[in-house]
Amino acid sequence: MMKTTYTITFLLATFLLSCTGKTNGQIQQPTEKPSTVEQTTMGNQQRLAPPPGYEKVKLTEGTFGYFLRHLPLKPVGSDLHYYNGSIKRKNYTGAVVDIDFGHGEVEQCADAVIFLRALWLWRTKQYDKIHFNFTNGFRADYIRWAKGERIHIDKRTWRCSYSKDTGPDYSYKTFRKYLNLVFTYAGTASLEKELANVTGKELQVGDVIINGGHPGHTVIIVDKAVNKKGEAVYLLAQGYTPAQEIEIFNQWFCIDPQVKYLETPNWYFRGNYAKHF
Repeated sequence: MMKTTYTITFLLATFLLSCTGKTNGQIQQPTEKPSTVEQTTMGNQQRLAPPPGYEKVKLTEGTFGYFLRHLPLKPVGSDLHYYNGSIKRKNYTGAVVDIDFGHGEVEQCADAVIFLRALWLWRTKQYDKIHFNFTNGFRADYIRWAKGERIHIDKRTWRCSYSKDTGPDYSYKTFRKYLNLVFTYAGTASLEKELANVTGKELQVGDVIINGGHPGHTVIIVDKAVNKKGEAVYLLAQGYTPAQEIEIFNQWFCIDPQVKYLETPNWYFRGNYAKHF
């Protein structure tokens, strides 16, 4: 059962806006964490605020984008943990997503994106749309898993096959077991191949930034805001290696997919990195 969670905000003070020209990447990092008094005043009802002059775009309730904008977050100043419980960053200035992910060694960056997409589809009962490919190309379909079929893997040849092993079960526990198998045998290399290229300059909440490989990395857009000129900025979330909780960076990003590089705190993306499901 998922824990009771809260949504929060961080008041971002001063932003250096440079969304034109060749700039592609971070536009601002916060100068300091909110004080204890500010945290109490804010409560847990808001999210990371966009820069001055920007407003969040409207998102339809029930969509993937709406789900991402309203991810449950741990309280302000929570530590960011690795999968084994050790602290990666104490009093993390970004947001730590309070969700059932980041507690297993195989739950790494691509798996964070897979988990968020799959969880939304599962909650909205779009079971037939939950499918991901293993690195060897095998397609793992949740609908077959939920109906009682199980995936068997020959560790000598890596050949995969289904067999009917049990009865139907659409519970969260069984769904999570399916995902654990996907996390083990999928990664950035396989996920990148499943995604379609973003062809224009406009990115949407739910789009994915990815460089597939061994190693590779990926982040996902969890919010978007625009100014009166139509310039957009984006919030990004990521898992990482070693496995950790999902974090949302405490900064907004200018991203033009036609500029073939993008700097984020942990990865320098190159090429056609902008994708969508």
